[in-house]
Amino acid sequence: MRSTQRFWPSFISPLSARILAIMLLPLALFFIGLFSIDQYRSVLVRAEFDALERQGMTLARSLALAEADRSGKLTVTRELSPQTMRHLLPLVGYGSQLRARVFQPQGQLMADTFRRGEGFAMTRIRRREQVDLQGRFRVKIVGALNDLADLISNREPVPVMNLRGLRHADGLYDVRAALSGETVRNMWRNREGQLVLSVALPVQNLRVVRGALLMTSTGGNIEREIANVQWAFVQLFLGILTVTILLGLYLARSITRPIVFLAASADRLRQTGDIQTPLRGLPERKDEIGQLSKALSEMTAELQRRIQATARFAADVAHEIKNPLTSLRSAVETVSRIDNPGQQRKLMDVILADVNRLDRLITDISQASRVDAELTGQTPEPEDITALLASWAELSRQRYGADKLAYTPYKKPLMVGMYTTRIIQILDNLLANAMTFHNSDMPITLSVKRVRAQVQISLADKGPGLPAGKEERIFDRFYTERPASEGFGHHSGLGLSIARQIAIAHGGQLVAENDKNGGAIFTLTLPLADKP
Repeated sequence: MRSTQRFWPSFISPLSARILAIMLLPLALFFIGLFSIDQYRSVLVRAEFDALERQGMTLARSLALAEADRSGKLTVTRELSPQTMRHLLPLVGYGSQLRARVFQPQGQLMADTFRRGEGFAMTRIRRREQVDLQGRFRVKIVGALNDLADLISNREPVPVMNLRGLRHADGLYDVRAALSGETVRNMWRNREGQLVLSVALPVQNLRVVRGALLMTSTGGNIEREIANVQWAFVQLFLGILTVTILLGLYLARSITRPIVFLAASADRLRQTGDIQTPLRGLPERKDEIGQLSKALSEMTAELQRRIQATARFAADVAHEIKNPLTSLRSAVETVSRIDNPGQQRKLMDVILADVNRLDRLITDISQASRVDAELTGQTPEPEDITALLASWAELSRQRYGADKLAYTPYKKPLMVGMYTTRIIQILDNLLANAMTFHNSDMPITLSVKRVRAQVQISLADKGPGLPAGKEERIFDRFYTERPASEGFGHHSGLGLSIARQIAIAHGGQLVAENDKNGGAIFTLTLPLADKP
């Protein structure tokens, strides 16, 4: 059963940030565009209102002055005369989008620039525009954007009003307010859905309100301008959306393809069970996918190395255990067939030696298997190795004799990240090995020195030295090269192998070489701890 586990990073990775930025860019542009278009609409409407009010104020002042000149200075009439309307209202201009209505103080509609005489309405001929498919699509898209803008904006909806056939100002609060001397702006939509801007102004002279002027103008120019901006925005949005989709597909493909490739390679390696073939990685990449590929390849190579090492170790263990077991079996079978007490005692001594050899071998094998598991993934605490060497040398002199080991202490502390018991284990193995081959009255020498960022500990004996070409072979597991005087089976051949294993786990190394003056020198190198 396969299981998946999700790991959440504590920060956003560069690749994730790029994907998020690309995905959020269209939405950000969309909302910013809607907000800016709404502001742009307000600016246009305000500018149109200002222009309409200026024209209305000019016309209202002209009507009031003309009426005052006609009636004379001594006579004050509140109503406007038709003669004034006939002379001044044509100034507004027939056929334009601007429309002026004049109301008497009682609210009756007196004049309308869209009418020429009583009951005669001017006929306005408009040519019907031909709209193609792209134009209809544009109208629908712009309408949808306006509906969406109305939903997300906080502006009040524009009311719909029908002023066709208007004869009186009843119900028009802005005209009523103008008859009271106020100027009122208003905006609505007519029956055709067109935006209409209106300004109601009082027609007054010397604080005498003679009527009200209602200036209206359709906001076709405003809506066309807004529609053009919205359509440009839609085109920009579609372009960005297209680019985003293409980039998203490219990024998704660049992410999923290498992951699928790595998964297929790992699955193929799992199915074949071949521990010799490395995992097929990806070409050099600088992003997280390249780091993942490199990490997987290195992890697979390390696992394969450990599996191979475990397999070799198991084969070596089986071989080494088989030898004493074979000797035991032969001795046991023989002792049951002879009656000579002397020969039986000799066979019992062989059996006891083989049992001791098996016990020693199993103990060393167990210790070798624990070292790697114990030291992997841990960070040792820095300690002064010079103090450790001084204490160990004193105990070794007590054990082997004061004249057997010579040590010159280092004068300054040397801090090394180490496991004390394991470093002592290396020193014990090296000293025991040196004692086995040492055949001189001169003591074994222990020395320590600092070489740049490392500590070198050397142990030199005065024995026959190392066999030529065997300087590395002596660190192999179960390799033994013992003196002829030593009995067979007293050593398992794992001591030096374990010592080097511990040194490598500390980030150091253990090497051996022959001294030009005779004997062998074992050198343990350990890195100094970083300063806090």
